[in-house]
Amino acid sequence: MYLAYYLHWPLEELLGLPHSARARVIAEVGKINTQLTDGAAGN
Repeated sequence: MYLAYYLHWPLEELLGLPHSARARVIAEVGKINTQLTDGAAGN
């Protein structure tokens, strides 16, 4: 659900990704979310 929310991808498509690809995308979205959150806190 996390990736579907942030990337607006259908859940079925996300679940069809290989585990390693899904984990990599989760990590990248997490980094982006952290950067945006940290940037917003600094404003």
